[in-house]
Amino acid sequence: MKLNFGAGINWEKDGWFILDHKIKTNDKNLISFNAEKINLKNCSCDTVFSSHTFEHISHLELPLVISELNRVMKKNSILRIVTPDLEKICRAYVKKDTKFFKRLSKESKSLRTDLGKGGTLMNFIISPGQDNVLLDRNLNNFKGGYAHIYLYDFKMLSIILKKLGFKVRKAKFLDSSIKELREPLHVVGMKPKWKNLNNEFYKRNGLIHKLVKNTYKTNFKLTGFDKAPIQSLFIEAKKVKYVNKQKANKIFNYSKKNYNRYAFSLLYDKIFLKKLKSLKIKRNKFIKC
Repeated sequence: MKLNFGAGINWEKDGWFILDHKIKTNDKNLISFNAEKINLKNCSCDTVFSSHTFEHISHLELPLVISELNRVMKKNSILRIVTPDLEKICRAYVKKDTKFFKRLSKESKSLRTDLGKGGTLMNFIISPGQDNVLLDRNLNNFKGGYAHIYLYDFKMLSIILKKLGFKVRKAKFLDSSIKELREPLHVVGMKPKWKNLNNEFYKRNGLIHKLVKNTYKTNFKLTGFDKAPIQSLFIEAKKVKYVNKQKANKIFNYSKKNYNRYAFSLLYDKIFLKKLKSLKIKRNKFIKC
C-alpha cells in the first residue's frame, strides 16, 4: 500500500491511496484520518508521501501525526516530505532577495504582497484557509480560518523524525530513492514535467481553478509528487523503529526544553473546561493535565 498524506481528492495515481482529514470513512482509494488516527492496520504501508501538509498541522499535533504515520508504515519503508522551507524563505527575507521573491510569486498562486517581503514571509508561516480555526479564549468569537500555522527547517524536522524512529536524509527536488517519486506534480494528461501551477498556467491551458462559494471549482486532476522547488524543503525518512504517540507527546509537548506545556494551561480553567464540554469539543486523549 502507498499513501499520499494530505493530497486532497483532486489528486490521483494508479496504485496509490489518498489519506486526508476531509475523508470521513475508507472508500476505494480514500483513507480516513481524524484526531491523529489513521484507519489502517499496523505496518501496512510500503511508502508514504506528503506534500505541503505538515505546515497545516499544529506543532503540538505534528509529533503525534508522525508517530501515527510510523505505526502504519512497514520497517525500512520511506516517508517523503515536501514542505515550505523556513530557512530558505527567511534567508531571502533577511537578504532582501528581490529575485527570490519574484520567482516565489510565479511559483505560488496566492501570496500576500501588500505588506512587502515581511508580509510574504509571514503569509508562509500563517496563512488564511479552512483547515484550522482560531477562537477567543472564551470560545465566543470566531477570529478566522487558517491553512498554514507553523513552518519548519531541515534541522527542526530532522530532530523530530529521528526521535520518532526514522533515519533522515535531506533530499533535493525530484531526488528520491524511489523511482516513482521522481515524477513531479502535474496535470493529468500533460507531460510529467514541473510547471508553476499558478493562475497564468491555468488560463493558458484552459483550466479552471477558482473559488466558488467557499470551495474550489476545478476541471482537471493532478498526479505526480514533488512541487514548488523554489520554496520547498525535501526530506526522505526511513522507518527504523516505532515510537508510540504517548512517548512522542512526552518527548515534545511535555519536555522541559520547550514551552509547549503552557499551550495546555487553559485545560486547568474550570469555566473553560465546562464550556469546552458543552460545545462537545474533544480534548486530545494523549494530553494529560
